[in-house]
Formats: sequence, structure tokens, C-alpha cells
Amino acid sequence: MKPVFHISQTSLLIDTQLEIRISNLLPQEVVTLKAEMLDNLGVNWESFATFASDSKGQINLATAQPLQGTYDTPDINGLFWSMSPILAAQPKERTPLKPLETKLLLMKGQELVATASIIRKVVSSKVHRISIRENGLVGTFFFHPSSGPLPTVIVLGGSEGGLRESNAALLASYGFNTLALAYFGTENLPEKLVDIPLDYMEKAIDWLSNHPNVDSTNLGAFGTSKGGELGLLLASIFPAIKAVVGYVPSGVVYPGLGPSPVASSWQYKGRSLPFACGKIPQEVTAELNQVMHTGAPISWRKTYLNWAEGEEQAEIAVENINGPILLISGGDDHLWPADLLSEKVIARLKRHKHPYFYKHINYPKAGHSFAVPGLPTSQSVTSPYGQGSLLLGGTPKDNAYAQFDAWQRTVDFFRESLNLPLTNLSKSKN
Repeated sequence: MKPVFHISQTSLLIDTQLEIRISNLLPQEVVTLKAEMLDNLGVNWESFATFASDSKGQINLATAQPLQGTYDTPDINGLFWSMSPILAAQPKERTPLKPLETKLLLMKGQELVATASIIRKVVSSKVHRISIRENGLVGTFFFHPSSGPLPTVIVLGGSEGGLRESNAALLASYGFNTLALAYFGTENLPEKLVDIPLDYMEKAIDWLSNHPNVDSTNLGAFGTSKGGELGLLLASIFPAIKAVVGYVPSGVVYPGLGPSPVASSWQYKGRSLPFACGKIPQEVTAELNQVMHTGAPISWRKTYLNWAEGEEQAEIAVENINGPILLISGGDDHLWPADLLSEKVIARLKRHKHPYFYKHINYPKAGHSFAVPGLPTSQSVTSPYGQGSLLLGGTPKDNAYAQFDAWQRTVDFFRESLNLPLTNLSKSKN
């Protein structure tokens, strides 16, 4: 009797709901399930979990308790988020947006007894992708050429710079058009995130407004970290943006990320925007220097919190945003205090009696890492930084849960806020 995999997916997208079961085992038989994946950056990943089958000789990953493995509680997504990179493997060629194949290998001791594979996509095959390199813009436009004008979202990355397409690609798979827009750190754009001209983003809005496949009355912005700060800022200045989602954002303009002298992150029409740079208490500086000296992961949370203290002139005028706002944060964010900064936004909106929907969702045990769901989060607690690392916070499990839940809320928010036709939503997911 050979073990059999039973795998079902609600769609082929990476955020899909999965069912993974194994049958034809002996009752209470102990087996190990391994998972292997090559990601789109050329890195190999692996995970495993050991289970005992139930009285019927079956294992359901949604309910089965791992006896040991890379995760320790029943979780249908556990094999995916708990993957670790295989450090000895040589990185392969980068394949952006290529479907991801996860191989499942069922072992009895050292014997391989069954295999299966799961294909998950970052972008639907019905979405068209074109590179935008005109009028100084650097971006990628994901669109539905046969659907007529559709709601469209500008997707902004954070302080890593460059062009990050994954969020834009997956969101487009739900029936929207999206523009993944780089704003520094690549091609002919500024090298550092310092005095980035908002006029550049204005060009992107104009480009979208003149595109025949774009419904210019339903434009949104979706930014992560510094991109969340930027998304709120853009929507507060340009009324064409009718809805905003900020992942771990700031409602305060902070200094740019570059060499001294300290300057603003943003400028508009040739003038730098006011930025928060309040006094840092001596004990905070001493603590930071001590951490740097020991080589431990660095947290900038207290620094950013003190920079914003009493710096009202640097607060973004979010009350001017011409539509609803959704803010997502982690309560264990150690990079910067996105949870408190988001609450500052909510308080300002309340004071000004903002007429549109607004909400802040906080995941108390999650950190700063919010990305496309379904990818490994074992490396999400810290991030490389120069010769050391940054402390992002959270745990791999809590970060994975937050990413899945936040993503679903993001899709629902944009669908309702930007009036996405339901027919387009139902046709796009494959």
C-alpha cells in the first residue's frame, strides 16, 4: 500500500487556501514530510515536519501536530513560512514573477515513499506586464488590456530602493491594474532616499490618468514602510488618489536615508518638506552605540520615536486625503514605531473629523516585515544592514499570519474603496 498525497488549492495564486492530506499510511505510522523550493531570487529553501498518522492512517496538515520539525503547531502553511535557505547551495538565476514550485517528499526513515508538487503564482496568467521607462519614470505596469478602464493602484516599496514588483503583481491578479513604481536606488533615479521629488510621483499619476485602461476616478496608493509614509503623503497632496493602504507606515515625514548633513526625505516643486528630527536622549544614543559595539541586531524604534516627539510641523496632513485609509502595523516592530505612528494618524483624522472610512489594524506579535504572503518568513525577524543587521521584530509564525491576514484585508479594502467590478475580480484569479 503506497501513501497518496491529496492536494487542493482554491486558486494558483501564492496566497491561496491549501489543503494537504496524506492517506494510505498505517495507523499511528511515523513519517517525515520535507518541502523544497527554489525562489525567484535563485535561493533554495527547505523545511520539514514529522507526524504520526491518525487511526485511519491519514495525516491532515491543517490539524496534525508535528512531533518535530521547522514548526511546532498544526498549520497548513507551516511548511512554507518555516523554510530556511540552504546555505551550501549555489544561488541560481533570478526569475522574477516565475511560478514557484514546492516539492513535497514523504520519508519513512531514509526511504522516499511518495512525492508531490505544488505550483503557486505571484501573478495571474491573465495579467499583462509592461516596463515603463518614459518621462523619467521607472516602473512596471500590470494591467488587463481587454477589461476596459479599471481601478489602478500605485505600489511603493520601502527603504530598500529599486523596483519591487511582487505586491503589485499579486494585487493585479485580483482584477486591478497596478503600477509598481521605483523612486530611488535604480537606473537614472536618485541614489539615496534624500529629497525625493514628489513631482516625479505626480508624473506617474498623470501617466496613469492618460492611459486608456485606467479608470482615473479610482486611483489608489499602496506603500510599505517608507513607501507607506510616501503613500500617505502623496494622497494628502494629490486629490486624484482616492484610497490608501500603508503597511508599517509613518504619518510623520522623517529625515532622508543618506549621508550628513541631515535632510528631508521628500521635496515638492523644488522645496524640501519639513521633517521630524527632534532631540535624541543621551541614554537612547548610548544604548544604540552599545548594541552596535556588540554586533547585535540594531533597533531604531526609540530613535524614530524621539525624532517625532513634538515635531508637529512634520506631520502629514492626512485629513486632506480624498478617500478611505487602511493602516497595517506590527506591535513588535523594532525598526520604527509604525504602531504608534499609525495611531498618530488615526488621532489626527479623528480631530479633523475625516469624512471617509479609516482604520488601523495592529498585529501585536508581528514585527516590521509585511510582504506578499506565502513565502518563507524564517528570515523576517532580522535583516542585513551594512556589516551587521537590523532588528525587525516579531516571530516567523506571527509574521506569516499577519502577512496573510493583512493581505486579504488589503484586497477587500481596495475592492470596496475603488469600486472594482465584481466580474473582473472573479475572472482574474488563476
